[in-house]
Formats: sequence, C-alpha cells, structure tokens
Amino acid sequence: MATGGTGSDILMVAAIDFGTTYSGYAYSLKGEYEKDKLNIHANQAWNSGGKSLMSLKTPTCILINKENKEFESFGYEAENAYADIVIEDEADNYYFFDRFKMMLYTREDISTNMEIEDIRGNSLPAIDVFAAAIGALRQHMMDHVKKQRVNLQPHEIKWVLTVPAMWTDKAKEFMRESAEKAGIRKDRLVIALEPEAASIYCQHLPPDKMTGAIEGFSVADDDSKYLVIDIGGGTVDITAHHKVCEDDLQELCSASGGACGGTTVDKEFLTLFENIVQERVMETLAKESTASYLDLLREFETVKRTISSTKRQKINFTIPFTDLTAHCLRFLEKEFKNAVEDSEYHNQITLAGDKMRMDKDLMKSLFNAACTNIVKEIRSVLQRVPTTSLKTFLLVGGFSECPIIQDAIKQAFPEVHILIPRDDPGLAVVKGAVLFGHKPDFITSRITRCTYGRRIRPLFDESKHDVSKRVGGDGEYRCRDVFEEFMEKDRKVQVDEVVKVEYHTVMNPQSSVSVAIYYTYKDNAKYVDDEGCKKLGEFSVPIPDPTEERRYVDVEFKFGGTELEVTATERKTGERIQYNYSLLN
Repeated sequence: MATGGTGSDILMVAAIDFGTTYSGYAYSLKGEYEKDKLNIHANQAWNSGGKSLMSLKTPTCILINKENKEFESFGYEAENAYADIVIEDEADNYYFFDRFKMMLYTREDISTNMEIEDIRGNSLPAIDVFAAAIGALRQHMMDHVKKQRVNLQPHEIKWVLTVPAMWTDKAKEFMRESAEKAGIRKDRLVIALEPEAASIYCQHLPPDKMTGAIEGFSVADDDSKYLVIDIGGGTVDITAHHKVCEDDLQELCSASGGACGGTTVDKEFLTLFENIVQERVMETLAKESTASYLDLLREFETVKRTISSTKRQKINFTIPFTDLTAHCLRFLEKEFKNAVEDSEYHNQITLAGDKMRMDKDLMKSLFNAACTNIVKEIRSVLQRVPTTSLKTFLLVGGFSECPIIQDAIKQAFPEVHILIPRDDPGLAVVKGAVLFGHKPDFITSRITRCTYGRRIRPLFDESKHDVSKRVGGDGEYRCRDVFEEFMEKDRKVQVDEVVKVEYHTVMNPQSSVSVAIYYTYKDNAKYVDDEGCKKLGEFSVPIPDPTEERRYVDVEFKFGGTELEVTATERKTGERIQYNYSLLN
C-alpha cells in the first residue's frame, strides 16, 4: 500500500480535505500523536471578510491572473477579490473557478489533458487549476505551522489528500497527479477515502463527544458494525464498517453514493429566486453585483446549516435588496418587492427592509430532493450489507449538521441509532485523515467497487463468441476485444492483496508488450466495448534486447488499498516498473 513514507524521518502528518464547496487542512506532530492521538491542529477560523460567517473551512474557489496564468488567491480571499475586480470592471483579466471538484465525479473522460471552464466560460487545463488550489492549501498550512515556530524539512512531512470513496480510480489518480504538480513529493503522499477517514476519527472519540451516544455502545467497541454517511457539499458518500478488534477495521460493502449534498439545496434556493425575478436577473446579479451575490449565498449557507425543522414558523435572512431591485427595474420594469408580490410565493414570502421572511414549509421544501435522494442512497447500501444487525448510523460532513437532513434520516430509519461528532462533524474527515496518515493500516480489508479485467484475443469459438468479433484467417481465427476478468466486484480483499497476470510477446522480435486495463460495474461483461465497460488505462512494458524467443511480462495488480497499484516485471531480465501513476495516459 502507498503509505507516503514511514519511520523516524516522518515528523508530521498533514491532511488536506479538498471539498466541493469548502476545503481545509489539519495536522499533528509525531510526538504529539504518540502522547495524544486527538491532539490534531486545524486552522481555527477562516474569516469570510463579512459580518455573517466564520468558518472552520474556506470556500473551494480560486482566482488566477489571465495574463501570466499565475495564482492570485484562494477561498474567501478569492471570493472577495473577485467581487472587487467585477466592480472595477476587470473581470476579463482573471479566471475565477468555483466548486469545480464535482467534475471528477460527473465526467467520464478524466485525463491530465482535460480543460475546465471558469464562471465566465474561459478555459484552463483542469490539472493546473486543481494543482493551484491544492498548492494554496498546502502553502497556507505551511505558513500556519511556521507561525507556531515549527520548522520542518519537506521530507519530514507526510501529506494525506482526501477523496470520496465512491470515486473512480481515474479520479483518484488525477488528484494524486494534481498534488504532485502542486509540489507534494510522490513518496510523501497518500490518498485517504473520506468516509473511512471520518470513521477512523470517530473510533478515537470518547462517547461523550458523540451526539446520540447510547450507554453501553460505542463504534470503537469490538465487533461493532455501523454505516458511515459522509454528507458533504457535493455528494453523499456511504460505506459500512465492522470494527473486528483493536486496530482492525473492515469494510462490509463497497462504498457508493450520489450527487445529493448541500449544493443541491443551493440550486433549489437559486431556482426559487429565478422563479421570482427570472433567470437573467440572477445571472446579472452574479456577474455584475458579485459581492451581493456571494453575500446571499453565504447568508443561505448559515441558514442551511442551522435551520430547525420543528421550531420557528418563519425563516429570516438578509438579501441584497438594493441590487435585486435595481436589476428588476432594468429587466422587469418593476421593483423586487413587486416581483415577490406577483410570484407564486406571494403568500409565503414577505419583505422587511433588506430581510426576507420565508415560511418554514417553503424553506423546508428546498431540502426535499436532497433528503429523498440521501435516504435512497442509504437504502441502496443497506441492501448490499451482508448483515441484519447494522443498527447504527454515523453521520459526518458539513451538511450532516443540518437538522432537516438529520430528521429525514431518523424518520426513514426509526429503529436506527444516529451518532454525530459533537464538536464539528465537518472536520471529522480531515482529522481522521491525519490519523490515517499516522497509521494507514487501520483499515485491514476493503470491498471492490467494480470488476477489473484485461483485453485479450483468444482463439475464436463460434459457440460463445460473436461472429462480428472474429479476426484473422488461414485456418486460425481469433476473437478480438474479449474482456477477461481478473478481479470481480463486491469481493472482500485484504490490504495489499496481489493478483498476478501473465502477458507475452506475440510477434518476433517485439520491443514492448501492451497492457490495457478495463473496468465495469455491470455483471457478466464479455467484451471491452460492452455498454458500461470502460478503459482505465493502457501502457507499454518495454522488452530489453528483444529476441526471436517468446518473452513474458508479469503484471501485478495490488488491491485493497485506497489506490490501485500496478507493477510490471519483464521476466527474463527482472526489470521492474511501477505504473500506478500512469493509468491516465
């Protein structure tokens, strides 16, 4: 398993939680960890620069100078700087990227060559944007550490980068490539899976630090089983864990989830405003009154995290009334208050100065789709868990703080105990990632999410092969594009479990052997071009001093870790090459 280095040379573990909406970091020194594992440091408060929001994380957004393509600022600083740039009419001179992590979940054509558009439709290579963002978090943390009078050399720091467990291998590799481009050493970097990291953190929390804890039970108890539900800004990421005994945590089913995090509620909120004032008014607010637009989103973020589903009948929050009125007069020829009165919500929304008062039921309705889809994803995972004794849910992630989400889960699963880290569930992932960095073998086995195979050309068999796949002649026909499985999905694999696959030359002499890896989430794939079967990567293994004799290559696939590792050995010379970071080629 890629552990990012071990031994006495590692003096600090630093973790970066690169989120869809918010990002942050945490770290702990080796000496502190050995005395108290929970002595983990995080930036205590990122200042939004406004009056309403102090956050333990900062927005995942970045400002880049268009002329020289150099990094300008990240997080709240980038938001505020871009708002000023818009006022000064200089937006054409900058790129502003916001909430871009989701592209690694939604896109299938992930590669180091793909591009990403900023909010104005201008493109840059995606890996440059991701690397700049990771680099900004890395530098912010290093500056923070220096202020604490801690001086370390680069090789003395192990970095942990968190990714959703349900991401594809390609997406994970892309994040690794981005981190390396940001200046993090390859041999000092390890990938952590977000729900796993949160689970590890909660393994170390005493029961009195967990909301919903019941006497006589802890997720840290031997033989305890529970579902980990990481509800973040973009996605919900779910897995099931079995605490076998001390330092032995096993996955019960493969991780899964969907795009039903907090941003789905943001979209419903903005859609409501578009229904009142039309889409062009909101687009203009975002482009020409950016500061006001960001203030509106920040205000809603505060409301979204704390709204109660049982108390107040009216929800009050501040809106950019002056700018909304100006844009309504421009496009609708009426004031914002008149647009509200003329809308379908006139009985549910009232205005008082720069305050909007919304009926609780209307506000709650913005959460309906997210609640429904989160419950659906939980049910899907439970159907795959090979046990009926799983009666505990562990909720983590920033959006898990929302009472409406908590109540929806409790109503859907009334017989289940809901546990939530008391202090800040949004930091459970990044603090758990620090613990994972100190002890990466805490998870001892995982469940494969997909079936892996290779492309082969066996002798054509008309009883089982499609005639359209037949190639060759002169009495020997072969079948092209056959998918030969070497690891099936939903299989329990130990960490660092190795599968060895033999390849050989087919022509003489042959200077290299091609290795093509495919994967599918479907059952019984026959060909690599079947629906749902996708290429993970392809690379060539060089054959030194090729001869007329058949040469063999042994390719080892190492499963069970947070990343798939691939090593090829040319059998005659013993030359060994690791390809785990080259799958995107």
